[in-house]
Amino acid sequence: MTKDSGNIRDVLTNLYSNSTANRYIAATVLALVVVFSYTGYDTLVYRHDVIQNFSEDNEWLVTFETTSDTMQQTVVLQDEETRDLTFDMADFSVPEGYRIGYIEAQIAGEETAGVLSGNQCDSIAGDIVRNELTAQWDDPSNNLSGQDSSCIPITLQLSIYPEFDGEDRTVSSINEFQALMGWTDDGWGKGILLLTLELDTNSNTPFVGVDDDEEITIDINVVMFRASVEAI
Repeated sequence: MTKDSGNIRDVLTNLYSNSTANRYIAATVLALVVVFSYTGYDTLVYRHDVIQNFSEDNEWLVTFETTSDTMQQTVVLQDEETRDLTFDMADFSVPEGYRIGYIEAQIAGEETAGVLSGNQCDSIAGDIVRNELTAQWDDPSNNLSGQDSSCIPITLQLSIYPEFDGEDRTVSSINEFQALMGWTDDGWGKGILLLTLELDTNSNTPFVGVDDDEEITIDINVVMFRASVEAI
């Protein structure tokens, strides 16, 4: 053990006493210092903007491209009849990359009021009934109930995707992926849309006899969107 230690000391002594070896060692150390100094400077100064993009929130403009799919159904209701209608959301065509934003339902009776026609408008009521359909049932923009006795179509609306109103908006996010995260959830708009209709006919209709039924047309319009972002 003592002999080996002596040999190591001899090697080190010879190494550091050799001027040529010392020059190689010094040159190597100097080269390493230069490389690490340049790398650190480049990272801290020249690549500051890149690092900042991944460490701080940036402003992004979110825009929406919309499309829609419509389904129509016509029914005849008798006086004082109430009827439930169902629409399976799976029957609507949602293009790749789109999500359902909201649903509109228009309810229109066949009759038109007027002196020449001799008709008086029936009273029609419609409700979107709360059920297991994945939607924003408590959204203040909803219009889930309507009634009319003046031959004007009733328009109902149910918000489906959270906070979607079709308007562009500005968000703060670290990157484009996170800016889009809030608009890529496929879980909304799944289930059955349930619509309840009620009819109360005006039986005292002169010239045309007893009015005891009404043909009602329901148009369901599903509005869909695809979100995109760009840096501001």
